Amino acid sequence: MALEIPSFSSKPLTETDAPETKPKRKGASSPRKKREPKKSEEGSNKQTKLSRQLTQIYQDNEGHLPDMRKIKIKKNHSGFKTFFVVVFIGGLLAAVAWAGLFLMPNSKKFAEGQINLSIAGPENIISGTATTYTISYENNQSLALKKATLNVQYPQGFIFLSSDVDSNNSGHTEWQLDEIGAHKKREIKITGLTYGSLNQTKSWRAFLTYKPENFGSELQKASFLNVTVAKSPYSLGVSGSNKAITGNTAEYSFTVKKEEASEITKLELKPSWPQNFYITSSSPALSKDSKWTIEPNKDSSSDWTFKITGKFSSSTANSGDISGVLSTINNKNTFTLADAKATTELTQNDLDLNLAINGSLTNFSSQPGDNLNITLSLKNQSANDLKNVSLKLILEAPSAKRLSLLDWGKISDKFDGDIRGIQINDDVRSGEITWGKAKVADLAKINKNQEVGLDIQLPIKNDSSFDLSALKGSSQIKAVAEVSFKDADNVSHTYSSNQIIITVNSDLKFEARDSASGEKHQISWVLTNNFHPLKNISLSADVYGDAKVELPTPTPAGEVTFDSSNKKITWTIAEMPQSVDTLALPITITLNKVNPTQQLLISKVHIQAEDTVTGEKLDFMGEEVGLNQ
Repeated sequence: MALEIPSFSSKPLTETDAPETKPKRKGASSPRKKREPKKSEEGSNKQTKLSRQLTQIYQDNEGHLPDMRKIKIKKNHSGFKTFFVVVFIGGLLAAVAWAGLFLMPNSKKFAEGQINLSIAGPENIISGTATTYTISYENNQSLALKKATLNVQYPQGFIFLSSDVDSNNSGHTEWQLDEIGAHKKREIKITGLTYGSLNQTKSWRAFLTYKPENFGSELQKASFLNVTVAKSPYSLGVSGSNKAITGNTAEYSFTVKKEEASEITKLELKPSWPQNFYITSSSPALSKDSKWTIEPNKDSSSDWTFKITGKFSSSTANSGDISGVLSTINNKNTFTLADAKATTELTQNDLDLNLAINGSLTNFSSQPGDNLNITLSLKNQSANDLKNVSLKLILEAPSAKRLSLLDWGKISDKFDGDIRGIQINDDVRSGEITWGKAKVADLAKINKNQEVGLDIQLPIKNDSSFDLSALKGSSQIKAVAEVSFKDADNVSHTYSSNQIIITVNSDLKFEARDSASGEKHQISWVLTNNFHPLKNISLSADVYGDAKVELPTPTPAGEVTFDSSNKKITWTIAEMPQSVDTLALPITITLNKVNPTQQLLISKVHIQAEDTVTGEKLDFMGEEVGLNQ
């Protein structure tokens, strides 16, 4: 309920009306003196004090007192007015606060731009040398950074050696910095070796994660630095014949020189040559994977020379490149330090000598037990007749205990050429067959444009006639033919044919066995292997007709599944070591309904595997399972 507030009017005390005087009555005796009550001195003082206080309260600035007779009561909604005033003042205070937050300077306000992170160090490096990089981080503001962590991603080929601040993990990639105080700058120095291929660009990456003291979320700052392998500590040069006649001997030299000090402890030099070039010798001898190895720390030399000798065979090419790549290996990664090549201009000879094996003029794959059907063809394209010509076939093959993988005892050669065996090393044995005019009458004289051909057959031994597990070296057979003759000036010439390299893979075999009793078939898929371990083996086939398929539990090896919607059986085996020569999978298939026209129960089996020695993939089809009705 609203209060009624009295209104006042004021008037000077001097203008107060005097009391009205009445005349005395005649004959009246003198007025009787009124008897006034006695007042205590204490009560009088209190009344005087109260009068003064009321006067002070009600008088205005000019000393006037309100006329209490003219008090007016006026109604007013003071509650609403009070609420409005409170809201207004509150809004005003809030506006002032926000203005102060955004317009007034605040030393506790976080600014990400005041956080600095940088990486400094050599941007052009020499592969295999030690370098030091400095990672700096700075908090250039009044707030502290909590729970700070520095993570570093090194470029590929970097090997950590040391840091002036200990890292917090085994990979030396993380530093727990905890708190970075206001206006503090720190740094971490990291030293290591960087390996890389020439002109290769790599990146350093640093990440600073932190929480500002007045923030609840985590923030991150990143920095990057690109470095380039601008120089190699070793150089490589290749030199050789500028011109060569196909079939004639050509020699090439590879020179490696030390140009800068480095921490590289092992180098590999791999020569390369075109398909129409074959090597007859190398010095020092090339390794099994056709490389030379250099260990600088074990050799006081600062330069090394390697040589290969070979021949270009007839082809349509007008030139041939002999090249080399010098590299180093770190953490299973190969980095190229240098490369070089020599180009030889080729001149074709007047004889066309070609070698073909199993119908191929180029490289192919084979297996133990296969036959090699070899054909040599020679055509005289010169302007003169050739006399007293000699043909030679050279085959280098894997060897164990000085016995060749080639079965020379079962060679088929109607001209009965002369055979000579040469042990190249413990793992390789060479066989040569030579035919002269005494063996082949046409070689006594080959007329212009005349062609002479020879055919032979030579088997590769199988596991029943040779211990395949004893072969420890290369799994390649290299074949090349040569023709020798004297020209009209009695000058001897020897030309070579194309070279063919035969890769001998695993002798993996498959057999499907079926034992039927009524409509129930007990089938076995059998794999045998005696040469080279295998991996990623897979067999698959389709099942025909209305049949029930039962698979063994557990599977003898690997995993087997049957896709009922597509009616396909799949058997997968992760690996088959050389110590395991046989794997078998039993499968039971029962025909639910006999179809008189059905002839097959299981389709041909698709077999795939990978030879772990040669790296080649095997892919062939196995036999199907029929119905005997």
